[in-house]
Amino acid sequence: MKIALCSDYFYPKTGGITTHIENLARALERRGHEVIIITKIADFNDEAHGLNVVRIKSLFHSSQTLDIPHIDELEGALRKEKPDIIHAHHAFSPISLFSLSAGKRLGIKTVLTNHSIQFLYDFNYLWRPSSFVLFPFKQYINNADRIIAVSKAAATFISHFTDKEVSVIPNGVNVEEFSPKVKTFDGKSVLFVGRLVYRKGLHLLLEAMKQVVNEKRDVELTIAGSGYLSPVLRAAVKTSGLHNNVFLREGLSKSELVKLYQTANVFVLPSIFGESFGIVLLEAMASRTPVVTTAQGGAREIVKHMETGLLIKRNRIEELAKDILILLEDKGLSERISSNAFREVWKYDWNIIVEKIEDVYRETLSKTKP
Repeated sequence: MKIALCSDYFYPKTGGITTHIENLARALERRGHEVIIITKIADFNDEAHGLNVVRIKSLFHSSQTLDIPHIDELEGALRKEKPDIIHAHHAFSPISLFSLSAGKRLGIKTVLTNHSIQFLYDFNYLWRPSSFVLFPFKQYINNADRIIAVSKAAATFISHFTDKEVSVIPNGVNVEEFSPKVKTFDGKSVLFVGRLVYRKGLHLLLEAMKQVVNEKRDVELTIAGSGYLSPVLRAAVKTSGLHNNVFLREGLSKSELVKLYQTANVFVLPSIFGESFGIVLLEAMASRTPVVTTAQGGAREIVKHMETGLLIKRNRIEELAKDILILLEDKGLSERISSNAFREVWKYDWNIIVEKIEDVYRETLSKTKP
């Protein structure tokens, strides 16, 4: 089977969607499929990842998400490659939406995966009326022959824009890649991985760390990622007196990131909204690192409180600090939660997730038969 994965989100952009597309492409290739990734033109060496990538020029010659691609060039690439199926990623960005309409014109079956939610994603009285205002999105989304969402939360959100059935197939993780041979408990290592943006709740984490440090002077928080808040966070660390306890790491290689996961004792994701899934939660679970995360969006579907992690209410700084300290100081609880999480995370392994996506492809293609 030849599959075109179409999205505005791919390297040099980083984040959950990019990770998903890369790992899906590799998993499909391991199973004998031919995969092409179609995305926006950008200053990036695609040979570094060894994947088949086609870059489409955009109206303003940028790789920005909302920069409109040259639709003729996009359709031309699909005509040339002749994929059996088009799989668009992210329901509200240009290449994804235009690839669905191109597929309809070219007679190629299409699948759409929704990776996102917004604030109050489950508030029907807000999003149903908005979906009529955003009618063009509905038209494009309904071009998809099948719709997938990475979580129940993401399925709820996309359902405001379509009457089609939405299947839930979660994000995946390569468990063996993150699994440590030996997990050492040092009682002080805390980790955050993700984009440095407001919705990730890093301002809350820094406030919580002040309380944690008051109780445990040797605690060390590593913040791994990049984003527009980077200079603000660096300044906040200095002014709050946390420079001996909080460290920002940017531009890490995959192997460096994996090592951070494996050596951390607590992983924290204090997002305040918009967390449709949280691949980083799976990566922490596969690393046998217990997680503390906000009970919102897709995180509630992954983490079971006091079984596979700790869930906190949004914006609760004291609760966040308390749970970090609990996992740092109670080795028995930490090990029990991490063991439970490691057993649970295997159901998200890419070897399992790719089979579910393959089934959707086959079911979609079978509908072309008379």
